[in-house]
Formats: sequence, C-alpha cells, structure tokens
Amino acid sequence: MSSFTRPYARAFLEAAPPGYDVVGFLEAGETIARAMAANPKLRAFLLAPNVPREAKSKSIAALAAKASLDAYGTRFLQVMLRNHRLLEAAEVFKALRDLNDVRQNILRVRVSAATALTDAEKKAVEDAIAARTGKVVKSQVDLDPGLIGGFVARAGSRVFDGSVAAAIRRFQTQVKERTGV
Repeated sequence: MSSFTRPYARAFLEAAPPGYDVVGFLEAGETIARAMAANPKLRAFLLAPNVPREAKSKSIAALAAKASLDAYGTRFLQVMLRNHRLLEAAEVFKALRDLNDVRQNILRVRVSAATALTDAEKKAVEDAIAARTGKVVKSQVDLDPGLIGGFVARAGSRVFDGSVAAAIRRFQTQVKERTGV
C-alpha cells in the first residue's frame, strides 16, 4: 500500500458530511477504479501531460455521474486527479474501507469451506467469530476442496480454524496429554 493511501482515506472520512453514505461511495468509486484499470486508453488519457487538466476533470465528472457518485465523492476524485493520485484510487478505496470498518466495528473474514455453506451455516460461523471478537462479522466464503470438512476463517493475521483436521489435531494433543504417549 502506498504511503499516501491512508492519509487520503482518513481525510475523506474526516471531511465527509455527517451521516455520509461511505459504503455507497465505495461501491460507486470502486466501479470507476475498475473502469480505469480495465481501460488502457483511459489511463493513458489521464496520465498524458499534454491533455489539459480541464478535459481530464470533465471526463472524471462524466464517469462519476455515470457511476451515480454524489457531489462530495466527485470532488474527492477531482482532488485525487489534481494531485496525480487518481490512478491509485483502488488502493485509497481499500484503505477507506478498512478505516470505515474500524469505525463501524466490522471485521471482514475470508472463510474457506469444504462445501458451499447454507445461509444458516454462514451466519453460525459469523456469529461464532463475533462472539470471540466482539465485532460485527462480514464474511466471504470460498470453497477449498483440500479441507475434509468444517471451515477456516482468516481475518488479517488471525485464523479461526474450525476444520476437521484441526479437531483431529486437538484430539490427538488431548490424548497425548492424558496418556503421556
């Protein structure tokens, strides 16, 4: 992550109007960031020193309108453009999501499971992690055919291992402790 991403994200949150829809901004902003990443001509246009800043500004305003971005969000993108940071918007949006999650007491976890989880199973995993962390848990579930059963959830460097393999290891450890074998 670049050194400027967190300061931009922090400035966005501090200057946002009370009750501002940060999640809505992120959805629209990430749409624009994906469009810039997928379109080499757009990136070249925005990087070209011979293209007047006003032309770039108009194109960003048009993209923002197409993505249904509000005035505050559009001004933020214009500031990033003016400071030559717009092409790193995806990094700023990730930092902004992380800071907003901290403010909202949200923990994002990536869950690996042997099979697809039902909504009830997903909620049970989220509730179990929420009980241990005291945070609101939002998860993304990926299938991992290497798991025998259960799940492994990762949140940054924290790992919550509810897999069958982990249960077997715990059982083996308990047997060794009790039998001395």
